[in-house]
Amino acid sequence: MKKIAEKMILSLLGLLFLLPILLTVLHSFGTQSVDEGNFRLTSLVPSGFSLVGYYDLLIEHFYVLRNFWNSVFYAGSITCLNIAVAVPAAYAFSQAKFKGKELLFFFYIMLMMMPLQVTLLPNYIGLRDMKLLDTPFAIVLPSVFAPFSVFLLTQYMKGLEQSYVEAALLETKSVFRIMLQMIVPQLRTCLLAVFVFVFAEYWNMVEQADIYLRRETLKPLSGLLAIGEGLTTSEVLAGSVIFMMPIVILYLYFHDSLEVGLERMKL
Repeated sequence: MKKIAEKMILSLLGLLFLLPILLTVLHSFGTQSVDEGNFRLTSLVPSGFSLVGYYDLLIEHFYVLRNFWNSVFYAGSITCLNIAVAVPAAYAFSQAKFKGKELLFFFYIMLMMMPLQVTLLPNYIGLRDMKLLDTPFAIVLPSVFAPFSVFLLTQYMKGLEQSYVEAALLETKSVFRIMLQMIVPQLRTCLLAVFVFVFAEYWNMVEQADIYLRRETLKPLSGLLAIGEGLTTSEVLAGSVIFMMPIVILYLYFHDSLEVGLERMKL
């Protein structure tokens, strides 16, 4: 009975978290399901079925597709570059021996725990001095060196079998060769999990685009939907469904790798 009760409670909590998503999907296909004046749902179930929101968004406001591909570019490039930087950094924190390593890693954790709003102004000043504001580099460059993926990969690498590294040291003293041939192949599940986490984080970014970018042609879809300027409620709901699809697909496709990666990270 105890296990049944726990499953029922967890199922109810899961449905509670899914309710906003379900309502968004339902009402994106609905007719007269929202109050156009203040984005207020008038009923849980839409009064009819219509694709007018999707038609208006993708045909009448075709520039939304440009912002969608901006999101793909930003999230994809940031994720790949961030992982390329994080792997050697995590290798140094987990395998190398040097003075001050623990203190430096502690500062990494502190930086990771800081709210995004704390770093926006220093980043803005640095980008302004480098004349990178209102360019794609303003979004990509600060995010490439975010510490979150370094922390996760470091935790994972600490749990790897050290005998493989010691055996590799007998063959070569090249740090990069050991990292690429012995460590990286063991990081597959962790890298996939980190890829999904980092991609989802920057797929949903809003503040960075609002502060670092002025031209609407450079902004991601998340910023456009957050403001909703020039869009009706039905169009915003349709855009929200389109916007969440890549993350849902990524999660479903890499679901098993996420579970294994999180388990081995020992968080």
